[in-house]
Amino acid sequence: MTTTIYSNPFFSDTPYGLKLQQTITTVGTSSVTIPSNIKRVYAVCIGGGGSGGSTIACGGGGGAGGFSAGWTWATNTAIVGNGGASVIDNEGNIGGNTTYGMVVAGGGSGGGHSNATDAVLGGGGGGAAYISNNRSPSAGGSGYTGAPGGSLNSGTGYGGGGGAMSGGFGANQVATGTGGVGVSSGGGGGITNSSQSGNTTAASGGRGLIAGGGGSAWNSGATVTGTVTGGAGGNGDLYSGGSGSSGIGNTFGAGGGGAGYLGNGGNASGNTGGTGGTGGGGGGGSNNSGASGAGGNGVIFIYY
Repeated sequence: MTTTIYSNPFFSDTPYGLKLQQTITTVGTSSVTIPSNIKRVYAVCIGGGGSGGSTIACGGGGGAGGFSAGWTWATNTAIVGNGGASVIDNEGNIGGNTTYGMVVAGGGSGGGHSNATDAVLGGGGGGAAYISNNRSPSAGGSGYTGAPGGSLNSGTGYGGGGGAMSGGFGANQVATGTGGVGVSSGGGGGITNSSQSGNTTAASGGRGLIAGGGGSAWNSGATVTGTVTGGAGGNGDLYSGGSGSSGIGNTFGAGGGGAGYLGNGGNASGNTGGTGGTGGGGGGGSNNSGASGAGGNGVIFIYY
């Protein structure tokens, strides 16, 4: 007797032999019709990505939405999580949870969150931001099956931890707080430089199946002669994160959006962060007047 369990030559998130029957992208609660003879289905759930932060000077990148997959009973209700909404001069918003039957994927944490709000159910942690008390990064969420999440400061886990904030004074400052690596990765930390002439580069989002957004950068002072570059959104397995904006002055330095499950993250533009792809984290907004990137909405795939 032989087995064909490994005969599929292509990577798949579902058991070999099943067919994708429905893709649900409508945010919120929606009805699902499953044939009456189908009692169990295999579902893949992607949570909404967190939005980047846009706090005083610079913001952290949002964490990626969680990824969960497994068998569940067939049910006629689905909930798709929203991506965290863009903000101006505020902490990022947490993405919404996505649920079908017993399969649940959490939303990514927002960048620069005031209480370092940790992600849940596989979501990535948000990157830290600069403010008077330097807001901490968020830890990554454990998967719904119990796989551990990443710790603060770029911890690696099922959901990657958020990257730390950097700062200093000098000709060149490069952020070290890259988002943690995970199935869903963390957002990059922001950076501030007290030297008006220094070049300043923010941290990127972590790499993952779904990726976190890049942090933003800022040089203090009214006349900035150094180049300010936002962090890139993290790259995914199949898609790329968006680029951070780069230029001389106070109108650049926003972070790129993280790669999504179904597409690339958006590029930053000036002070405005890039949006996350499907479930990806949004990029941080820079100079507190720039809007952060929104997180990507979640999605559900149903196989039987």
